[in-house]
Amino acid sequence: MNEQHVLIHYHIFKNAGTSVDVSLKHSFRDRWGTFEGSHAHAVQSSDKLGEFISANRHLVAVSSHLARPPVPHPGCLPVVFLRHPLLRAYSVYNFTRTDSSQPFSQITQDLKFADYIIWALRKGRGSIVIRNYQVVHLSEASWRTGHILDASATFSDLKQACQLLDDWGIAGVVEEFELSARTIQTRYSARLPGLEFLPRWENATQKERVSVEDRIGQLKDLLGETLYSDFMEANHLDLALHAHAKSVLNKAVQAIDLIP
Repeated sequence: MNEQHVLIHYHIFKNAGTSVDVSLKHSFRDRWGTFEGSHAHAVQSSDKLGEFISANRHLVAVSSHLARPPVPHPGCLPVVFLRHPLLRAYSVYNFTRTDSSQPFSQITQDLKFADYIIWALRKGRGSIVIRNYQVVHLSEASWRTGHILDASATFSDLKQACQLLDDWGIAGVVEEFELSARTIQTRYSARLPGLEFLPRWENATQKERVSVEDRIGQLKDLLGETLYSDFMEANHLDLALHAHAKSVLNKAVQAIDLIP
């Protein structure tokens, strides 16, 4: 097994992954690569990712929507970003509405945001993407069913995902992207010469400077109290994972004595 330092970007859909990849491509050019499956839902094991890295020893950074933890070998340096589930759901909704090549795009094109949330709460096919999906992505929940679209997260999966972040000692938070980027840069740059993790958020659906609290408040008003509460309850595991990611990020900041 190749045990050189390789940064692994576990790219969770609509979690600022384009911004991460811009930094990696800028830093490493043809030494950055992507690893995916035969289709958008073909999740890939750690072993498969390890085989890819071994077969492409020139790579020092790899991004993947479909690879799942754990990292293939001790030399790997993980990067993953977590996002508030309601802000993420709105981003998924807007992105899939405007890109007809995305799975289930027709659903978002036909529905207003509140109706999209109702569809998701009814567990329509494909709605796992905004139902505790971040916990699913970082846990054994990805593998328990025959298809990722049938996955469902449990409290045990949340504990596993939180432990994963604790073991890694670092987590990115979309709402704190600049601080996350600086922390990743400081943490990994000595082991990855040439890394320039840019504190810039690309491909954002909302670029104006609105506070996180105000954005959540706007979406809450859009949904109404009952639907908002139902959605947050349906995503209570992702909400807890997001809070844990913020704690892990803050500990990483303190450990490297980085000024927020």
